[in-house]
Amino acid sequence: MTSSPLLDRVAAAGLQPLQIRGQQLLPIVQGGMGVGISAHRLAGSVAAQGAWGTIASVDLRRHHPDLMARTEGMSDGDERKKGLIQDANQEALAREIRQARELSGGRGLLAVNVMRAVSDYAASVRTALQEGIDAIVCGAGLPLDLPELRSEEHTSDSSH
Repeated sequence: MTSSPLLDRVAAAGLQPLQIRGQQLLPIVQGGMGVGISAHRLAGSVAAQGAWGTIASVDLRRHHPDLMARTEGMSDGDERKKGLIQDANQEALAREIRQARELSGGRGLLAVNVMRAVSDYAASVRTALQEGIDAIVCGAGLPLDLPELRSEEHTSDSSH
């Protein structure tokens, strides 16, 4: 991000821009607010302003009626339901990242917030990396295996 009126106003207020990956970003980090609040519209809009927008990875399928329809009519006891929900959430995460990237117009930075304590943790990290996310934010546990997940993705990328 080059100098802009907004960045100039931020500097005049005594705040320094964030320097990340060779970019100057507004010193604004929109955190991941779960269960569909921090989805592509919010994260992409924040990034479009030259700041850091974050998509929360939990249960994004609720933003996609076609993905919700995959589990309609299934009882909670149906073993297939959990797998279908997990698959639908990964597809929704991929869609949300692509839509946020489009909305951001290539400006700012996009991150995904993934909670270590959820069962979809590793799958969500892999999906975010496959979609080219700029950053991953982890909470709700110690993501000691995060470097390994990144290495797995990097190895699979270089084999193509």
